[in-house]
Amino acid sequence: MKRFSSFISGFSLIVCMAAAGAAEPADTRLAQADVTDLETLVDTPTTQKALKVGTKEIVPFVFLNEEVPYGFSVELWNRIADDLGLQTEWVRYDSVGDMLEGLSDGQIDTAIAGISITAKRESQQIDFTYPFYRSGLQLMVRAKSTNPIALMVSGLLSWRFWQPMLLVLATSAGVGILVWMVEHEHNDKFSGSPIEGIGQGIWFSIVTLGTFGYGDVTPDKLPGRIIAVVWMGASFFIVADFIASLTVGQLSTSQLSIEDLRGEKVAVVDGTTGERYTRSQPVEVIEFKLFDSALAALESGSVEAIVHDYPTLKYIASRDPDTFELAGAPLTQEDYGVAFREGAEMAEIVSQEILELQEQGYLRSLREKWFGSSRDER
Repeated sequence: MKRFSSFISGFSLIVCMAAAGAAEPADTRLAQADVTDLETLVDTPTTQKALKVGTKEIVPFVFLNEEVPYGFSVELWNRIADDLGLQTEWVRYDSVGDMLEGLSDGQIDTAIAGISITAKRESQQIDFTYPFYRSGLQLMVRAKSTNPIALMVSGLLSWRFWQPMLLVLATSAGVGILVWMVEHEHNDKFSGSPIEGIGQGIWFSIVTLGTFGYGDVTPDKLPGRIIAVVWMGASFFIVADFIASLTVGQLSTSQLSIEDLRGEKVAVVDGTTGERYTRSQPVEVIEFKLFDSALAALESGSVEAIVHDYPTLKYIASRDPDTFELAGAPLTQEDYGVAFREGAEMAEIVSQEILELQEQGYLRSLREKWFGSSRDER
């Protein structure tokens, strides 16, 4: 009988303890849970811990104002966060490089803007989600005036016109002086005062450049004739370069490529894929810390073009077509993704969410909202 009473008492105690545990609020248990990693944030959506999301202004993906960010990428992330039950704390950065460094260092949990997925970034302990936007690099130049008089004046005042012209004049002067030095003592055509003789030599080199000789003005001695023959051969290349330089200025913007800007100053934003691409091209790379600074340099004429992400440049050109114009075809193809630290399981979860949003047509509607057409994705 005593054993039976003890059994009943023990059983009652267990039932009471179970009831007390069941009565404990769910929120209290979640608050006591370990939520230091991103995966726990997804498994316990009611937690008050906010996810630190790094971002940078890259229009129209991210616009930064004094209150909260907005734009294509911000709207996408807010939808992802709502679906996964996450809270967001936005952390702003001045450059993509600083943002990815902050992600690697643990200052933020994830990053989203217009971040290109590259092998180099993947090798720097960064994992990317499935792409949410397919893009590429683009060349943008100042818009050309349609006024023929304005075009003529701008052409005459441009360095592109005067650079080959000065090259022709300088080389012609050098050849003319050499011919005078070897001919003036025995050739009446180059005699007289030094000014007259050198002037005749320069005249000879200029007409030779264009017509291969000028009748009665020719060298008599072997050294002078050797100079004339070499000059005739070099004139092919000088004239070809001169014509090519003038032709580039007449190319329509749709025909212009970065190879046509050989030797010209081209602006890039430091630390971007545009900078890495442009450094492999035959142009003078001018780095800027901020995109706005590069844009101002293009508008002022300090640089001839910008190489940057196609969506951003298209947005700028569409809003100010009298000032800026896209040039040629896209230079590369790139994908944008959400960045996480290497090994984060959250990257796979967000990738799945992006795929679901794509299947639902949400990404298409987002592109239509911010770019005007769902077909504008490169």
